[in-house]
Amino acid sequence: MNMTFDQAIASLSIREEWGVVLDFIQEERESAISDFQNPDYVDNPSKLARLAGEIAAYDQLLRNFRNATSTR
Repeated sequence: MNMTFDQAIASLSIREEWGVVLDFIQEERESAISDFQNPDYVDNPSKLARLAGEIAAYDQLLRNFRNATSTR
């Protein structure tokens, strides 16, 4: 059976554990955002870029997962 990404996520989202997955990603995103207040994470451009990329990745995951589950 060939499935699209949205179909696969929609299928997974009916599982009881799906909320735990989304909560984990959200908590990791919030943790990365709070790292902006820690000088050790933003004391050079490379660290700052890594942190910004990490937050962007979490945002994209959440957006993709939530959009897929809203279209089923």
